[in-house]
Amino acid sequence: MGKQNKRIDTGTDQGSLTDNPFAQLAGLKGELPKDAAAQPKPIAEIIKESDLPKAWRVAKTRKGGWPVRVEKRAAGKVVTVLGPVAGDRKALLKHLRKQCSAGGQIIIDKIEIQGDHTDKISALLDTQ
Repeated sequence: MGKQNKRIDTGTDQGSLTDNPFAQLAGLKGELPKDAAAQPKPIAEIIKESDLPKAWRVAKTRKGGWPVRVEKRAAGKVVTVLGPVAGDRKALLKHLRKQCSAGGQIIIDKIEIQGDHTDKISALLDTQ
């Protein structure tokens, strides 16, 4: 027995290699079903953050300011400390991390954000 030829037969017409299986859909470009035209609004447009009830609470100091201070740590690191915080500390931490573009953590009833962000945090608490 000899070797079998494993080559593809190109002598017969097998169709173009550029056939597009989605070619029939090109004619439907502007035509959508009536149900598809009414897309639901994104949840961000329906409910704004300011409309949601706050799950956390930060009490002002006796002098009327926010309890925000800056602490210096080892190796010259600076940390902004907010506290005491009552309620959902995780939600507040997530919000502050996003707004300050920095890392942070919860320590007992206080929240620490990396870097000096006293102005940003005070402004955020004033608008809340």
